Amino acid sequence: MKSFLKKDNFFLGLVMGLLLPIPVYGLLYGLDILMKSIGIWHGLQQPENIYLLSIVGNFLLIRLTLVKWRSPKTGKGVLLITIALILTFFFLYFKQPR
Repeated sequence: MKSFLKKDNFFLGLVMGLLLPIPVYGLLYGLDILMKSIGIWHGLQQPENIYLLSIVGNFLLIRLTLVKWRSPKTGKGVLLITIALILTFFFLYFKQPR
């Protein structure tokens, strides 16, 4: 499995960049619900904050692919998806008043 992930392929980076935020979002959402129910935390005020925080995992993946694995094509794919996800966030949640 590790050899498959270490292939230097642009499309592999795109897929990894798209799939990583999903489990990170689930983990953060679950932690948010758990901490709200226990009473330790009042929770993140808007669900879009969890969406934005789930993209942080891609930054770790970019570092892993570019520095440790030395796979520039894969890292560029992850970087492209990360930028697209951040732009999508801003277009969806920050609309200018008319």
